[in-house]
Amino acid sequence: MNMFRKLIMALAGTAVLAFSQITAVAQDEPDTAQLAQLGAMFEVEPLTQEQKARLPMARGIVERILPEGAMMEVMGSTFDGVLGPILEMANADEGAALAGALGYRPEELAMDETASTEILAIVDPAWQERNRVISTMTQTMMADMMTRMEPVMRDVMSELYAIYFTQDELVDIDSFFSTPSGLNYARQSYAMAGDPRIMAAMFAEPEILFGSFAQMPVLMEEALADVPEARNFTDLSRADRNRLMQLTGLSAQELQASMDAAAQTRAAGM
Repeated sequence: MNMFRKLIMALAGTAVLAFSQITAVAQDEPDTAQLAQLGAMFEVEPLTQEQKARLPMARGIVERILPEGAMMEVMGSTFDGVLGPILEMANADEGAALAGALGYRPEELAMDETASTEILAIVDPAWQERNRVISTMTQTMMADMMTRMEPVMRDVMSELYAIYFTQDELVDIDSFFSTPSGLNYARQSYAMAGDPRIMAAMFAEPEILFGSFAQMPVLMEEALADVPEARNFTDLSRADRNRLMQLTGLSAQELQASMDAAAQTRAAGM
């Protein structure tokens, strides 16, 4: 059951991130061919005859613990209890809205909340409505993804149960999930996966769970100390510069400007 919860929670989080990326860059339809290539990277062994023989019982178990609509229930509880509040907080971020419309956050212009509100009313009066639409669409897209994923997950998990459990173990598991307590456990475990107590516990003492992230810049700098940095245009030999101009079709001035800007971006990210 933990395996199910982790997979489904990961799918929900991936849906939010993916939809946020698509919304941010106004991306066209996803490159399904590219996604297919990514999927081809994960090679799987075909089921053995013994595993195939266990597949019907495995399928029966999975249909009990992942009944129709179960993933939608997880998505709903996850959104309402965990992802919803996070999106609501992000959607109310006036500073982010100002940065998106004007290119600057309020603190960069040393302005107070009253001034930023007034500016937003001028340059982007519909920002809150837009964020509400995006939030609603995010939930709709996640729900659609979960609906499409459910039969796929049942097929995959049936194979995994047939692979990882013996026939005797499957009999024991089937016996448990055939009882009222077993069926109730299967249902309630999904609801528990999206309970806000999980997030509340994570953020109650953030220094315990996330304290190490504060050391990330220093640790990263130490780890990269012996790794050469990307070269600037001025570091290149004449031959390399000429070859680069030939390959890119850009002038020396264009290349130097773009590579200098890239270097500044890298430095700012460190």
